[in-house]
Amino acid sequence: MATVAAVLATAAAVDLAAKAMAEAWLAEGTVRGLIPFIDLTLSFNRGISFSLFPAHDPSSLALLLGIQGTLTCLVTAWALAATGSLERLGLAAIAGGAAGNFVDRLRDGAVTDYLDLHTSGFRWFTFNLADAWISIGVVMLLLEGLPLSGRRPGPGEPVP
Repeated sequence: MATVAAVLATAAAVDLAAKAMAEAWLAEGTVRGLIPFIDLTLSFNRGISFSLFPAHDPSSLALLLGIQGTLTCLVTAWALAATGSLERLGLAAIAGGAAGNFVDRLRDGAVTDYLDLHTSGFRWFTFNLADAWISIGVVMLLLEGLPLSGRRPGPGEPVP
């Protein structure tokens, strides 16, 4: 339980601190180069992933927060019940990222994004550290599911 709480709290805290710095240092819409494929660009996402289903009024914001809060709690409970250490860490990272985005949306009505991914003149999307924690958590879950040896279990054998 302590590991899940520590990862969740750390991921959310680092995300929220980075968002506060981005809001303090960047003007909305201004692009600042960071590294060759990531720029700093402040934007505010009022919807879910990729700005789908934006919440522009109080009732739709309340609905979005309710769904987001419920899913964050479910992932946290799943992390607490996880038996594998990589699974537990992955779910805690997902929950921490989701918690950071939830708190941000609760405070501002939108999620602060500032990392603008691009390549060869094509802009992919703008995201934040919470999104990175969620993606890292998903990768950890995928790694947890990979077999550690080349041997496949036979019929009737338990899957490791």
